[in-house]
Amino acid sequence: MKKLIVILFILLPFIINAQYEPQKKRFIPEPVKVITIYAGSIILDAIGDGFCDDGYKVKGHFCQAVSTGLLIASPFIFNIDKSKWVWHTMSYITLRIALFDPVYNITRGLPIDYIGTTSIWDKSLQNLNPPRSAMLWGRSVMLIFGISIPINQL
Repeated sequence: MKKLIVILFILLPFIINAQYEPQKKRFIPEPVKVITIYAGSIILDAIGDGFCDDGYKVKGHFCQAVSTGLLIASPFIFNIDKSKWVWHTMSYITLRIALFDPVYNITRGLPIDYIGTTSIWDKSLQNLNPPRSAMLWGRSVMLIFGISIPINQL
């Protein structure tokens, strides 16, 4: 009996450590955070604009507020290196070019390649008058850039 008690006292620390391993901290890579926050903010802003233009002001303003909230919260979510602010800006701009108009058009029930008449961006696109395939190609390239910049530079 004494031998059993001695063996238990010897093995007790190993048993306790095996049962009470600390939880591993979950790690989300920085590029995933950047892409998700920026794309989410842009998509919510486009949905909010679409709702506001269709007369659903409460839904629209709610989506726009959440979009702005994501951007305001981003410095607390990201590990921002001040020397890389240009890369953050470029990623946001390219993702906005790729995502905003198609999401807005889908929200409004318009064709996905529809070009409006009111904003400076829409007027510039109307002056260029690109074919549908060029618009799709350009937005695809911008989406690739918007995703690859955080992966390669941040």
